[in-house]
Amino acid sequence: MRIKRFHHVSFDVTDLDATARFASDFGLIEAVRSDSQLFMRTSGGDAFAYVAHKAEHAAFNGFAFEVESESDLAEAVACHGASPIRDLGSPGRGKAVTLTDPNGFAVDLVYGVARRKADEFPAPLVQNSCVRYQRLGRFEPKRKLGPAQLARLGHIGIFVPSFAQSFPWYKGVLGLIPSEIYHVPGKPEAQIISFMRLDRGEERVDHHTIALMQSQSGETACHHISFEVQDFEAQFVAHRYLEDKGYELVWGVGRHPHGSHVFDVWRDPDGNRFETFSDTDLLVASDGTRIWDLHDVEMDIWSSDPPDRYFA
Repeated sequence: MRIKRFHHVSFDVTDLDATARFASDFGLIEAVRSDSQLFMRTSGGDAFAYVAHKAEHAAFNGFAFEVESESDLAEAVACHGASPIRDLGSPGRGKAVTLTDPNGFAVDLVYGVARRKADEFPAPLVQNSCVRYQRLGRFEPKRKLGPAQLARLGHIGIFVPSFAQSFPWYKGVLGLIPSEIYHVPGKPEAQIISFMRLDRGEERVDHHTIALMQSQSGETACHHISFEVQDFEAQFVAHRYLEDKGYELVWGVGRHPHGSHVFDVWRDPDGNRFETFSDTDLLVASDGTRIWDLHDVEMDIWSSDPPDRYFA
């Protein structure tokens, strides 16, 4: 099975209007909406990347990957017990099957969903530094205060009740490669967290597409979803915009030591964490895996705050 990219996430939400307002202020763009569900896209060419269903109780429903070919869907059915291949009625159409991971998460595989022409992004920042001055003889244009322009859905963090059961499934069934693995302090045999990337051979991919984390409470839950933006300038401007709107900040703007990406995390009206990221490490399949004692790991190299707020 050859996974191409992370495709979309799906949630039940208690107030569709409030969710739509937050998601728009965060940077998502409405694709299709009815009284009961909402499809939103990024500016990067996807037909949709976020789905919200109106429900009595908030819940995380699952996530989806795009695969390379329709034969990958058939392989998932024949070899991994996926549901029969079905036609999608969502924006961009296409076909899908559904796998169920060891925690009960629905993991959809989609193929043939039509993409849009990507929107234009502002010109890249040209930065001057004391070791290289490259912005010469002109005034740097300022970005407009407003929602971030999201390029794509990049990754997800999930809590699982048993890392030991989940980790082999994500490696064996989806073919993901661990970029980093954390273990209990002083106990290398007790692995509890992994940041896992796609296996695209020698094609460079994000440091991770899934952060798989052992839950301390035994819960199965989504910790955060993350969308790529152009650069840290876009994140700081969007941070100011979301702050002015009165939304709840979780953490940011910061920089993770592993993966290196700049991040900024906010809560939607149901308390779900929405993150933007930029400047992440890119790896190929042969770049290997690093293993860390959790005691030696920092959350944010720009902050001394304890990580409790990020995980609470």
